[in-house]
Amino acid sequence: MSARSRDLPRRSCLSIPGSSEKMMGKGPGIAADMVFLDLEDAVAPKEKESSRAKIATAIRT
Repeated sequence: MSARSRDLPRRSCLSIPGSSEKMMGKGPGIAADMVFLDLEDAVAPKEKESSRAKIATAIRT
């Protein structure tokens, strides 16, 4: 991240559920100022463990 991008105000924030590999794949192409991968409200309790692994893989690639 450049110094300039850290100084700009954030106008839009996209929440992507950590359980959706399809949506995580589309995230980088969305014109949002900020994108975050959600493990709280957007993920069913029984899917949280597998979602953590999906997010870790998405971050590494």
